[in-house]
Amino acid sequence: MRGTAPYGCLLLLFLVAWSAPLQAQENTDEQLAAQYFRNGDFERAILYYERLFDKQPTPFYYEQLFKSYLALNELDKAEKLVKDRLKRSDDPRYTVDLGQVYELMGKPERSEQLYDRLLKDLPADMNAIRQVANAFVRVDDLDRAIACYERGQRLLRDNHGFHYEVAGLYGRKGDIDNMVRSYLELLDINEGYIQAVQNGFSRYIDFTVKDARSEVLRVELLRRIQKNPDRTIFHDLLIWMYVQQKDIDAAFVQAKALDKRFEEGGVRLLDLAEIAMNNEDPRSAVKCYDHIIALGRNDEIYVRARIGRLKAEHLRLTSMSEPSTEELEGLRDAYIHTLDELGRSSSTIALMNDQAELYANYLNDLEAAAQVLEQALELPGLSEEESGRLKLELGDVHLFRGDIWEASLLYSQVDLDFKYDALGHEARLRNAKVSFYAGDLLWCKAQLDVLKASTSKLIANDAMELSLLISDHIGPDSNSVPLNEYARADLLIFQRRFDEAVQVLDSLQLAYPIHDLGDDILYQRYRIAKARKDYKEAADHLEKVLELYPLGILVDNALFDLGVLYEEDLQDTERAKAMYERLLFEQTASIFVPEARARYRRLRGDVLEEEPAPHTHP
Repeated sequence: MRGTAPYGCLLLLFLVAWSAPLQAQENTDEQLAAQYFRNGDFERAILYYERLFDKQPTPFYYEQLFKSYLALNELDKAEKLVKDRLKRSDDPRYTVDLGQVYELMGKPERSEQLYDRLLKDLPADMNAIRQVANAFVRVDDLDRAIACYERGQRLLRDNHGFHYEVAGLYGRKGDIDNMVRSYLELLDINEGYIQAVQNGFSRYIDFTVKDARSEVLRVELLRRIQKNPDRTIFHDLLIWMYVQQKDIDAAFVQAKALDKRFEEGGVRLLDLAEIAMNNEDPRSAVKCYDHIIALGRNDEIYVRARIGRLKAEHLRLTSMSEPSTEELEGLRDAYIHTLDELGRSSSTIALMNDQAELYANYLNDLEAAAQVLEQALELPGLSEEESGRLKLELGDVHLFRGDIWEASLLYSQVDLDFKYDALGHEARLRNAKVSFYAGDLLWCKAQLDVLKASTSKLIANDAMELSLLISDHIGPDSNSVPLNEYARADLLIFQRRFDEAVQVLDSLQLAYPIHDLGDDILYQRYRIAKARKDYKEAADHLEKVLELYPLGILVDNALFDLGVLYEEDLQDTERAKAMYERLLFEQTASIFVPEARARYRRLRGDVLEEEPAPHTHP
């Protein structure tokens, strides 16, 4: 027996060698068939698909062959193919395909008979019902697919079986009235489908405009609320609709009424306030917080409302181009009063941090800012990360004051404490910038080169850009004076001493009119204009970067920042899309590509693909 083993191996090798060319031939045939099909050369596609189907009658080869027959109007061959398939399978898709063939042959009565029989013989089985309905959907016969689901619902005596599928089909038809009714009937039976229903409405209703479609939903929701006011699900859905439309005022009225009716203590309004803050609508957030505060309940929701209100007011004022001194001082007093009431502790660290920012950035009271942060650092119960972040903020305040070495000391402490953490990398980046401001360019570059490997893409990108700036403008024979002046302007911008920074940049440009710092100087002017909320001037500076330095390393930054400016601040959607599109096609390796792609798709109005029905049965 041992002697036959080599012969067995030889036979196996022979079979493998013999089958390999056959497999290669099939792969080649399939590639050629697909190429001819894509190019619309159906005659040649048929030659290959017939051969492939004879060898391996898969559903895919059948589908391609059937479509090719129909494209060439070879209806007899299509009929024969389908009938042969029907002998081997009871899949309803083949019955529907045969009906299609009869329709194209001019025999609508025969196709009607086939379709009617499919619906009449529908079994009381959920999977079989879906299979028949999907067969009609496949040929875009949505009315019969809906009829199939509705008949199936009656057969199963299952009141909620197919509302989700039916609603989606009505949406595809553009029958918004029935779509809304079907989705809401589903929620009537099982509120657990709320997320799926919201996704469905978002797919077929454009909430960025108030039109007939959104009005159908609003009216139907109000009708159901009046009919059954104790069902909160429809109140919630109405609030959600208002939020999608960015009509926070209407959402506030509805949420306030619901909060009062069910004595919820403001929890719903707290959620709405956070949504308003995320949408950068601090005015509406303040309304929500004020209502909660007025309830006078001394609980966690009240505390969160007090903190949230200050954050909202802070955002409102700092978003203004020139907030009045009176308003800023009023906010300062509100911080002091609120912290006196709630206490200065680890739970109010965020407030103290914001208070210090107000002092440093807007009231020019650097001494008070430092005192607040130093007091926060002495509080018991701080986590190591909270302490590290406070030290970074205190370092920034020292940098504002011009005490760069004290700032460097604090940054170094955080760097040592969080050497392998993103917080430590952030501290090292800030410390490298201190060296940049101080003119120690080589040491700064050495630190930046290490940070280029940071796990944080933003830190790594910032480090790489500053490192390249230094590399490009110092060397054995380079004059570092222009770069030192540029660094001085950069520090002035950080200190919000914008007029002085502009003077330094003007002097630098006059002294070195053909220096290759030109695009960097324009970028600094953009940063100043943006900080002053002069968005038109900011955009002009970035446009000049693209015009005058089309091959510079700041092109991808300029394209992305221009897109954001046009989208968010100048409300010019078309120009924003143009900038994002240029970035995607011209700067494919940029760090900004993923976000630019997401923003571009959102502005273009891309929608998600049709969702499958939820798997869990109510």
